[in-house]
Amino acid sequence: MFSCCVKVGFPNAGKSSLLRAISNAQPSVADYPFTTLTPHVGVIQYQDFEQIAVADIPGIISGAHENKGLGISFLKHIERCRFLLFVIDLSTAEPWQQLESLKYELEQYEKGLSERPFCVIGSKIDIPESKANFVLLQEKVKLGRLIPVSALTGENIEELLMHLRELYDGYLENTKIDGSTPVKW
Repeated sequence: MFSCCVKVGFPNAGKSSLLRAISNAQPSVADYPFTTLTPHVGVIQYQDFEQIAVADIPGIISGAHENKGLGISFLKHIERCRFLLFVIDLSTAEPWQQLESLKYELEQYEKGLSERPFCVIGSKIDIPESKANFVLLQEKVKLGRLIPVSALTGENIEELLMHLRELYDGYLENTKIDGSTPVKW
């Protein structure tokens, strides 16, 4: 499987719901952890006929780099992607700790993996406590773009789609500068 970007998050962070909201994919969605047991790929269609493949992998847990949970088999999918979408559940207390833990797992698996171009997506912004938690997340996270979204209501989905296109276009431009051939869907 090759996707330009991959959604990285803890179980039940809203990754599959988000994939349904931004693409043609129909992964299973339920209100319990580990609904996703196999990767899914969704394709985003843009008006200029460009397509971006987005991978949805099972939730990463603490110790994944030591092959805990679904572990290394899914971390390998991440290393093949060109940019990362960290999906953070804003309905939980101290959401910035999720981002720190996810980056730690990626770095323990492969040095520099968490430093690829990325975006931080704050999911479940439609839940009342999420708005306050997003403000706290903004105060703690100084690097990268933060976009609060709701897969349920569609809030900020268009902004996310535009930013994904910016990341993708940047990837294409960088591969041209490097003299290599970009991998397309």
